[in-house]
Amino acid sequence: MVALEAWFDGDTDEPAIINTAAELDTVLDTVAGWGGRHVVELLLADDPGHAIFDVAIDGEQERGALYYSARNRETWFSKGTDTAAGTPIYFYMSSPTEYPVDGELPLDVVRRAAHEYMTSGGARPTGIEWQPR
Repeated sequence: MVALEAWFDGDTDEPAIINTAAELDTVLDTVAGWGGRHVVELLLADDPGHAIFDVAIDGEQERGALYYSARNRETWFSKGTDTAAGTPIYFYMSSPTEYPVDGELPLDVVRRAAHEYMTSGGARPTGIEWQPR
């Protein structure tokens, strides 16, 4: 398990530092409780350039999406089984970010992927299907 930086709160200039699974759950629960669609960007605290892992959360609909960008610049979005009526737009610190129409997953799957990212040391989670960007 590695420590993570969690960027999600536009009202602060510093990330939340996550050292435990419980702290990760607290951040995900906080963002899910905001209503609407929001993104938590997770980076390895000791190596922020290792990968970018964005966890998109829609707590009201119990849905979310994932984005992973590796150091080598290969990028992927999660691939779900359902197709959204329109392009899902999530907000990272008030900036809109489009996700693929087939990129949303159940929120519990998104949460498990966030925990896998933390426990694997920043590897792209394996428990879901991915599609290249």
